[in-house]
Amino acid sequence: MAGRVSVTPHPRPRLRGKGATLIEVLVVIGMLALLVAMLVPSLSSARERARRTICANNLRQWGTTLSFYRNDYRNYLPQEGTAGSGASSPGKWYNVLPQYLGLPAYKDFDRTGDALDELPNIHVWICPSKNRTGAFKSRSGMNQFHYGMNAVLDGHGKAPAGSRDTPGFPDPEKKTFYLSARHFDKKPKTVFMFDIAWNSPCGSPRDVATMYQRSHRSGAPVGEFHGDYANILYLSGGVTNCTTDQLVKNRDFRRGDIVWDHPKLYWGYLPPPE
Repeated sequence: MAGRVSVTPHPRPRLRGKGATLIEVLVVIGMLALLVAMLVPSLSSARERARRTICANNLRQWGTTLSFYRNDYRNYLPQEGTAGSGASSPGKWYNVLPQYLGLPAYKDFDRTGDALDELPNIHVWICPSKNRTGAFKSRSGMNQFHYGMNAVLDGHGKAPAGSRDTPGFPDPEKKTFYLSARHFDKKPKTVFMFDIAWNSPCGSPRDVATMYQRSHRSGAPVGEFHGDYANILYLSGGVTNCTTDQLVKNRDFRRGDIVWDHPKLYWGYLPPPE
């Protein structure tokens, strides 16, 4: 027909499938897995740093209570703790210091039978890192807080258990006397309180070193609580941290010699003369 234009149709372009190939999916999954592997340790480390900070702040609060106590009691120290029936003694640190924080004495906490009711996770008595393990409860359920007072500084002047390892401490067989904090103020690095491995209200350098070892009670691995260090509260109220090597020699928490007079940590085994 005159005037008709012949148009040759162009072939339609082939559309690419919208679905991703298996290789592309695997590549994306691999990249996501790599990102997760990189982020999880960072997040875990950040959470642990936060828990360490809370723990250190708990100790600072106990340091504040001690300063009030010393002011009220002419610079004398409270008594270190004892487990079991001794928990009801009114002179123990965990019964006399809480009042300065508006808290009940430990002996007045609610109990079910002989066992103390569980404390909340965020609390001045609780180390949030330790509370993640099975070691936060004692076997008896009676000592469920996570800090201990240096037993050498006992306000009664009694040598701690295992005093044969405490050089220069007064002989308890001869005399019991009250110790004044002034004996130790001349040593500004005197340890007053610290994270402790077991739920005990008192302890020594060896007890703190135990924190870094595998717990036979909880199965907690080395470093479960704060890594290779513990928080330390000085008698002066300052807070620091220490490592296993600053507590016992050769990292032997069972039989290694205790480092009694480390430049950073003074445990009060030999009170300076007044």
